Amino acid sequence: MADNLKKLLLYIVQHPVLQNERREAELDATAVQDVAGEVRAIAHDQQEDANQRAPYFAKGLKLAAVGPVVVDDTDPDGIGIADAFARYLVAPDLATSQGEHLSEGHFRYTFEVNWPKLKDIAQRAGIDLDAALKEGQ
Repeated sequence: MADNLKKLLLYIVQHPVLQNERREAELDATAVQDVAGEVRAIAHDQQEDANQRAPYFAKGLKLAAVGPVVVDDTDPDGIGIADAFARYLVAPDLATSQGEHLSEGHFRYTFEVNWPKLKDIAQRAGIDLDAALKEGQ
């Protein structure tokens, strides 16, 4: 898997995604909660999840470089890409998604990456996104 795309994913987790989680924890806080401890636990869980989904994130981004990514949840790669994109691109508003019902309990998802926003995040992370997308080809 492309190291720079994994680095980008971890940057997204540490910044846009984690910032959203931190805000939610602070809003939900009560006087007896350990907000800092909760934020550390959330950060650890997010890092673990990102490491597991990194290959799908990279594969999906490489597909997205040539147009919208269309995946089905009937395929293991499709499930992985859809999950990674939903968590790390759609949630922080770095991509959009649409779902289409296929059959009982199954869907097809179309993702469109917001390249200007993602390139801005990549630049802040010190990553040349265009070069990273070509790694391993």
